[in-house]
Amino acid sequence: MHYKIAYLTSKNPLDKRESSGVYYYQTMAFKDQDIEIHLLGPVNNIFIYLLKKASILLHKLIKKRYNAGHSIIAARIYGKIFSRKLKKGNYDFVFADKASCEIAHLKTDIPVIYSTDATFRLIHNYYPHMSNLLRISEKEGDIIEQKAIDNASIVICASQWAANSVIEDYGFPRANVHVIPRGANIDRVPEKNLISEKKITDVCRLLYMGKEYYRKGYDIAYKTMVYIREKGIPVKLVAVGCSTTQEFVDEDVEVINYINKNTAEGMEQFDRLMVNSDFFLLPTRAECMGIAFCESSAYGLPVITRDTGGVTEVVKDSVNGYALPFESDHKVFGEKIISIFNSRNEYTRLIKTSREYFEKRLNWQVWGEQLKTILDKYIASARSEKITATEPGEKSFKRKHKLTIKETLPDETPLI
Repeated sequence: MHYKIAYLTSKNPLDKRESSGVYYYQTMAFKDQDIEIHLLGPVNNIFIYLLKKASILLHKLIKKRYNAGHSIIAARIYGKIFSRKLKKGNYDFVFADKASCEIAHLKTDIPVIYSTDATFRLIHNYYPHMSNLLRISEKEGDIIEQKAIDNASIVICASQWAANSVIEDYGFPRANVHVIPRGANIDRVPEKNLISEKKITDVCRLLYMGKEYYRKGYDIAYKTMVYIREKGIPVKLVAVGCSTTQEFVDEDVEVINYINKNTAEGMEQFDRLMVNSDFFLLPTRAECMGIAFCESSAYGLPVITRDTGGVTEVVKDSVNGYALPFESDHKVFGEKIISIFNSRNEYTRLIKTSREYFEKRLNWQVWGEQLKTILDKYIASARSEKITATEPGEKSFKRKHKLTIKETLPDETPLI
């Protein structure tokens, strides 16, 4: 069935730097399913801009945060802007990814698909930028999340971790919540035969990628490298995206401050690093899902990370790596890497199963196909119940009926 979808975000969905490229690759996934996409963003509003600037100044003065980007004022402004935009087109669905503020006060009769990797209650005091909030900001953030979810007909979650919060914390019908992991944000997937022919060397080559030094666990990654070296194994660590202190740099560490994947040169550099590494090491302390884990799996690069947030939705032990217990220190990380590195058969197996898991579950084509199936079943359910949109001025049918999709997708594709 052909659909016409309004892609709603205040950001620029064609900029791969926004949300690590998620918006861009989602729009491409829609097009691959022959879905007509109309972009409603970006939206640049002077009042929201000034509010964000004021909140930064406030944080400097009182050391408390006001999350201006998810405030009631911003939500009302976005609601008016996008409600007007939607009236100009005839759409089957509105799709909004990580846009709770943008849809909280949206007024439309069009079914809204709200896509998210976490709810406010999950990331409040979990991510650094969502910690130490003013009391009013805490209240507003939770109210906005509730309104956004109440305004949705379907909620797509990147992990069961997020889905459980949508259902249990915000009371959304379980049947209309679906778990679909996101995909690898890469334009050119490496050839499968190149991955299968990869040979492990005598040097253990670790790759770390992450802008937020502490949250992504670079200190643990560095100490893991040192531990492996102390065990007599030649080791190298490439750290991408973080500026680090001299304490965590030595002759076996290469620091690359930034890779711009929007450019051909940046993608070539990214590709080289993935191909020439043996492990993707990210001892993250907070993670909603982890697009980088999908990307490393595309290269058959085993992941070594922590079990936190929604990580285990995409990192399956003994399939594409290991999500170690959260309390694991650098010695635990080091021993896990050493045990795999010293077993060439085990490492070769992980290369194969990592790539297979990417092809089966961790790519945007699969994401698009599963989403299309959900839309088809939603429309079929609406038709079978003979529910139609009400007259203008009344509540929309989606708010009145909260359609239940009778045949939901399984929570997870069976593991290989």
